[in-house]
Amino acid sequence: MTAESYSAFYIRRLHSLLGIIPIGVFFCEHVLTNSLAFFEGPEKFNQAVLFLQGLPFVRFLEIFLIGIPILLHAVLGLIIWWNSRCNPQEYGYMRNWLHFLQRWTGIAALVFIVVHVWGMRISWTFHSEIDHVDFAYVSQVFSHSLLIPFYVIGVACSSFHFANGLWNFLITWGIAVGERSQRNLLALCGIVGIVVFCGFMFSLAAFVAPGA
Repeated sequence: MTAESYSAFYIRRLHSLLGIIPIGVFFCEHVLTNSLAFFEGPEKFNQAVLFLQGLPFVRFLEIFLIGIPILLHAVLGLIIWWNSRCNPQEYGYMRNWLHFLQRWTGIAALVFIVVHVWGMRISWTFHSEIDHVDFAYVSQVFSHSLLIPFYVIGVACSSFHFANGLWNFLITWGIAVGERSQRNLLALCGIVGIVVFCGFMFSLAAFVAPGA
């Protein structure tokens, strides 16, 4: 194996690992917290946000366990994209299409994350009357109707990217070896992606129509 092959091998392993730990873990935590707004109500959502914001070294955690891993995952993904080939029109196999969709949903998810972080984590810090994000603030943000389809598309792309990335992780790290286990785990990961998407949609419904 050449030095270039070794480099590509470790880049793919690191990229795959970051997509699950810590990014995937945070993604699942995020949907659980947000879904409280729908299933438990605004008060429970606000309590969860206060708890998370009160964690020790929360800024350090946000930067080094969420922000930097997402940025590194995105950069490595672009490197892998640049050095790989995918021709779904010519080779219409399912895995080739999944790989093609994984690329483009990754780009869409990155754009979505940047907009989301700005709106929900950064921009409010310029308003002195706001100490932290709460249910009322998020509902106010979604009063801008154009954000709703943007979030639906962004969450759909992110959910697919996570679910398919989870399946790729299981294959890349030798957890799903045989063809049968890979098919079964593909179905399971698909269910995970649907559950995550639905969880975010429930929370979006709570923020868009509070008290409905």
